[in-house]
Amino acid sequence: MSILSTIKARAQVSTLQQRLREIGLVLMQCDRDGRYSPRRTDRRDWLGDLVHRSPLVTRGLGRAAAKWNAEDQPMPYEVVPGLWLAAVPVQERRERTGYVIAAIPTCSLVESEQFNAMCQAARLDVVMARRMLEGLKPPSSAEVPRLAAMFRFSWHDQMVIDSHSSSLEGVGRELGESYEEINLLYTIIQGMTVVERPDRFVSFACDELLQTLPYRWIAAWVEPRRPGGQPEMLVAGTPGRSEALIKDAAAAMSATLDPGASCVVDGHPAAGSILAEFGTAAMAQPISRDGRMHGILIAGEKEGADITASSVDMKLLGAAASHMAIFLENAGLYDDLNAMFLGTLEALTASIDAKDRYTCGHSRRVALLTRQLAHAAGLDEATVARMHIAGLVHDVGKIGVSEQLLCKPGELTEDEYALIREHPRIGYRILRDIPRFEDILDGVLHHHERWDGAGYPDGIAGEDIPLVARLIALADAFDAMGSTRTYRSAMDCDAVLAELARGAGKQFDPNLVPLFLELDFTGYQRMVEGHQPVDHEEMTAEAMMKDDVR
Repeated sequence: MSILSTIKARAQVSTLQQRLREIGLVLMQCDRDGRYSPRRTDRRDWLGDLVHRSPLVTRGLGRAAAKWNAEDQPMPYEVVPGLWLAAVPVQERRERTGYVIAAIPTCSLVESEQFNAMCQAARLDVVMARRMLEGLKPPSSAEVPRLAAMFRFSWHDQMVIDSHSSSLEGVGRELGESYEEINLLYTIIQGMTVVERPDRFVSFACDELLQTLPYRWIAAWVEPRRPGGQPEMLVAGTPGRSEALIKDAAAAMSATLDPGASCVVDGHPAAGSILAEFGTAAMAQPISRDGRMHGILIAGEKEGADITASSVDMKLLGAAASHMAIFLENAGLYDDLNAMFLGTLEALTASIDAKDRYTCGHSRRVALLTRQLAHAAGLDEATVARMHIAGLVHDVGKIGVSEQLLCKPGELTEDEYALIREHPRIGYRILRDIPRFEDILDGVLHHHERWDGAGYPDGIAGEDIPLVARLIALADAFDAMGSTRTYRSAMDCDAVLAELARGAGKQFDPNLVPLFLELDFTGYQRMVEGHQPVDHEEMTAEAMMKDDVR
């Protein structure tokens, strides 16, 4: 990255570059290791070309930087005879990151052997270049320290100007955007998503309301977020009534008030005489969002000369309740997401612990194919992602099936077959308590159902089979026939696809089979190649379809 690109004063830098050029100096830059940063300009300048295009100069920057790194105030460095480099350190967060440099050609440069090489690198005629440089009346080497100091002061002054200009521009920008900022802040508050304990946030909001409203106390009654939980009561201030009475009143109003109701005061039909216990100006506001009740916010025992609840009081209470509802809803979603993550992680870990080497590779491949098929079926991205998860955990119930049975060579006995058929129900029981897994559960429980009703565990048929299960059924059967297992070897891809086509309307959804046949199996094949068991004796396609239960 260019050193100058980190500096806000691009226009001022350009101005300084032009002024230096007018007195015969060239602006350059490099990092602290001497790596040259090419100039960013389309303008042709013979003196700039002479300096910037010379390997003698750009390679010499490394030696110069090594010297400057050891100096608090970098001293001028003669990079080639007659050409001096004056450097000003560039710092970021108190660390020196590079240098801004003024290249100072002196009168002795044209007499050096290196001048000819520099002209050649810049594609300049030596005689013409010498004449133009002499026309600039270059300084002697004795004047270099003075010019270096002048460059250093000019650079620092330019940065001060830049700082002041930026400040002025910032003030103007802030004034011009003040109205937009107010609207933006309001929007941010309305869409508040803070990862914090709900009781702490509600308590904080009550305290803030107490500081704003002329009421003796503010109370929030919050409904439990999970079935069987207990409601919470949070009070700011010093009520003249017991908290138990406030809690009972809030619970009663929560049961009678419409979630979409605005702030109510004593005498409101929905509140009855409940609020009269807390003073004539007591207010209650449902904490609700999108028709869902999260609790009740109450302001009781108004203080001061005004004994009525003003519109300002009610508006502030309503705004606070609205913000609480948004927060509580987001907190509930966060809790559900966290529980789903942990539950899924535990289920997958349990699957790994079952030491079924095949299941891991199979589940990943089925998840991939299920996702591809769901996408081909035109499902939205969010649903496609859910289908992928369902494919991943569809065989989690095999945790409850012995490894010896899963890996048994040859065909199963009827008793063994019955045990294997239990794995969808086992998987369902493992995952059913994980929040927001309802759509996943259908795939786990029903992925061995058949379109003709001859499947298991419930023998449902056709459209009664959940879509997620129909998607997984195709992916599962394809991988079962196309992968080598302990009890038989794999069929080739064309043969598997032909079997799936024959199973349309019998074992599989006839509308999904054509979509499956058109999938790109490149990614699938890569996954298969990474998980290849040893081949065993071949079985017929019919037997493989039957043995897909495993």
